[in-house]
Amino acid sequence: MAKQIFVTGHKSPDTDSICSSIAYAKLKQLQGIDATPIRAGEPNKETAFALNYFHVAPQPLVKDFYVKVSEAVHTEVEALPVSASLKDAAKWFASHESDVAPVADNGQFVGVIEKGQLADEFVKTVMGEELSTVKALAHDPELFFKPTDNGHDIPADGKYAVVENGKYVGMICADCVAAVEKQQVILVDHNERSQAVSGLERAEIMEIIDHHRIGSIETEAPALFRNMPVGCTSTIIYQMYKESGIEIPKNIAGLMLSAIMSDTLAFRSPTCTSMDVNAGEALAKLCGEDIPTYSDAMFEAGADLTGRTAEEVFNSDFKVFSRGHARFGVGQGSYMTKNSRVAAENLVRPFLAEAAKAEELPMIFYMFTDVKSQSTDLMIYGNGAEDVVAQAFDVTPKDGMALLKGVVSRKKQIIPPIMATLQKIDEDD
Repeated sequence: MAKQIFVTGHKSPDTDSICSSIAYAKLKQLQGIDATPIRAGEPNKETAFALNYFHVAPQPLVKDFYVKVSEAVHTEVEALPVSASLKDAAKWFASHESDVAPVADNGQFVGVIEKGQLADEFVKTVMGEELSTVKALAHDPELFFKPTDNGHDIPADGKYAVVENGKYVGMICADCVAAVEKQQVILVDHNERSQAVSGLERAEIMEIIDHHRIGSIETEAPALFRNMPVGCTSTIIYQMYKESGIEIPKNIAGLMLSAIMSDTLAFRSPTCTSMDVNAGEALAKLCGEDIPTYSDAMFEAGADLTGRTAEEVFNSDFKVFSRGHARFGVGQGSYMTKNSRVAAENLVRPFLAEAAKAEELPMIFYMFTDVKSQSTDLMIYGNGAEDVVAQAFDVTPKDGMALLKGVVSRKKQIIPPIMATLQKIDEDD
């Protein structure tokens, strides 16, 4: 049976990433295509509010696209019983292209015997020595695998036993893994490998629907790539629903509205286009919501720090970017009140060093955006990071912070100046 096509957003997913995954998978399903939405991380509080409000369950979590041993194991390869004779073992090797044979005792894995061991045993017949038994020859192999292991870890040569909870499951080899059908995926709201689910190189990319700069993802075969300079991926998906002539379900319209409100800061962001506004207003009518009332409630829910750790706040919307040899991360949180914004800043600041180490990033920039005043407190971490901000935005950072008035968009107002500055520094060096 062919695998379902996975529709996924990026790691550390934001509202657009989660909602666009669900909305585009639904469009595919309504077109008769076997697609399922997945997520690459936990929904943040803003996204959770939207999902709960429109009664939509979060999609399944998929951490990587690697072929699992369970998908490639040959369970039909029987094990030798411990009571087998050496003649039985010889027959096993004669009928299997393998240099090792698994041995089991009523299903429990005992070990393996090697073809070379049989040759040694049959030499004993010439010498008149007593032969060993299969049970005596069986030994623990240096390497066997569990069904949950990644298939790409299988060495290129040889065949290996698969064992689960002490029970023999079957045999596996690298060629077995290579023969498994690749997972077909559709990427939404990203097209950079650093933001994608691990193991993307082992998957087959069918489509990319995005509104960001064109990044580092390559495909082995031609793929549909729809990239538009709009404020939100869901705006593009709204257009695709219209083009297909398919009616948008009410709850899906609500999720798409949530995504557009989130990414455009309720039409306040400079990334917002007339297409975003038109789509947002049409979706609001479909789901029966008042845009200002709903968006304020969603942003307030996202800013709620109750029970949240610094790591959870930090990862609620964080992306990694690269330019040349430079690699950096930019996170963002949007807040309706000064108190909630300052509280988030105080929570995240001590965590930046740990985050930089975990992500192996020399520089991190985190945007604490005030939605109503349309400004951002940019938190800065890393050697030389303050100089980058000073050059990029013509400001003087103080105590690891810089106030950027009129700056609310990571995509349009933060990433391009930082990348241009890093490129200039690299050229000067």
